[in-house]
Amino acid sequence: MIKILLDNGHGKDTPGKRSPVWPDGSQLLEWQFNRDIVARTATMLREAGIPVECLVSESHDIPLAERCRRANAFASRGDCLLISIHANAGGGSGGEIFSYPGAQQSRRYAGIFGDTWGEHLPEFRFRGCKEANFAILRDTLCPAILTETLFMDNPDDCKFLLSDTGRERIARWHAASIKNILK
Repeated sequence: MIKILLDNGHGKDTPGKRSPVWPDGSQLLEWQFNRDIVARTATMLREAGIPVECLVSESHDIPLAERCRRANAFASRGDCLLISIHANAGGGSGGEIFSYPGAQQSRRYAGIFGDTWGEHLPEFRFRGCKEANFAILRDTLCPAILTETLFMDNPDDCKFLLSDTGRERIARWHAASIKNILK
């Protein structure tokens, strides 16, 4: 069976990577959000008997080269799939999934995540499957995708990202998509 590698990109030292402070005083810190979604998704996968490894247990920044090295250490021992989990920013709403240009298997896996979006997050726009030259996608030896789940600088998206219900649904989307890939 394929081992699932979950990457919770960014640590607490990454500049930016946070929402504005909202009028109610709340603020999303992406490193905390990413770790929460990874932990919830990992629990769901383990409960389903799916082998999973979390690449980063530390709260501080782990350089991309080290995160890729960790993924490649697992990939060298067998079939793996890497999912790097993020929240987006930059003005927008909804979610999108990235794969490395020309990586056909990763692109197919991204499509499965896209197909599952509407079942779990129907009130938010799915912005599509896209290609990008991100190091975590380019420098790993296994198929890899990167999810950008909602925009932390959008008030409605961020309210959902901050909520326990929202996080549970986002984790369920990740877990259900992975289960669909493994079918």
